[in-house]
Amino acid sequence: MSQTQRITHIDSLRGAAVLLMVMVHAAATWNPFQNPQLSVLAYAVSGLGGLAAPLFVTLFGWGIVRSQLSLKQRTFQALFLFTAQVLVNLTSPHLFNMFTPGVLSLMALLTLLLPFLAHQFRESGIHLMVVLIAFIFTIQFFFPEVQGVGGWGERVNDESLSIIVSNLLFTGTYPLFPWILFAVLGGVISTQPHGLGATLPLTILTKSTIGLGLLFCLSSFFLSQINDNLWAHPTADASLTFFPANSGFLIAGITGVLLIWMFIQRYELHYLNNTGKISLTIYLIHFIPLSLMHDFDSTYQWGLSTSSIAVMVYVVAWIPISALWLKYWPKTNFETLLKVIRKSL
Repeated sequence: MSQTQRITHIDSLRGAAVLLMVMVHAAATWNPFQNPQLSVLAYAVSGLGGLAAPLFVTLFGWGIVRSQLSLKQRTFQALFLFTAQVLVNLTSPHLFNMFTPGVLSLMALLTLLLPFLAHQFRESGIHLMVVLIAFIFTIQFFFPEVQGVGGWGERVNDESLSIIVSNLLFTGTYPLFPWILFAVLGGVISTQPHGLGATLPLTILTKSTIGLGLLFCLSSFFLSQINDNLWAHPTADASLTFFPANSGFLIAGITGVLLIWMFIQRYELHYLNNTGKISLTIYLIHFIPLSLMHDFDSTYQWGLSTSSIAVMVYVVAWIPISALWLKYWPKTNFETLLKVIRKSL
């Protein structure tokens, strides 16, 4: 969201988030394997790529709670994001249908809903987070069918309005339940004027949360190895699943987001700042080259090494591209367009 003064580590975090998103989409596009892999590389992509959307949504929650948008401006921004989701879908017909809800439609809903919780973030943000976690985990344990039991085809289905609404709220790729949890996390962080290290009690709480989260991740990882099961995978039967986002993934996601946030807040990776400043633009357009080249791995019979190199080159290329973009076309991006129209309302 717009700031009177940009916060350097937030731009760096946004840059990291969008590059991780690019990485996971590129890795999914140029995947030479048809079955889940138990390799270190596969876990690295699943682990880091799996943190892309949680970090993206957490940062969005941070921004929308701090913003001072009017109801009219929030309504326009929501419509803008819903429209952008359709445009993303149209550029990636091999992955999505035209009206498939995704991360941008999730952000559209959050734009409308989160401001009503702003007072709660300021007064009892931590308690709100605990209550929400308890509610989500209870629903997931007792009513797992709420998040759907179908595969990718069902989660991107747009055959009827009822299916679209269901996927938007519960059963899609990034439904409001349970992804609102990460936006609430961002809202809680936004109430701290100096980030996660604002106060000693908050620092202790954050480190304790990270410690417990890491303990859970390590325990679940070793148990999965002992039982010869997958630990993390987007869709397969695993301890941590992304579609749908199960409790294990939510714990790992919160842990990873806090780790990345504290690290970048402390060491500010300035080379990611330009990427962060146009993170929405990069997210919207990075699908186009992937769509045009989505069959390169099969056409040219890429192996694991070639696919890995292609993914890393594609990801890293956005760092200099964003720097050149802002140098020569600083006002030509979706962020500027959104900001200009909002100011006119």
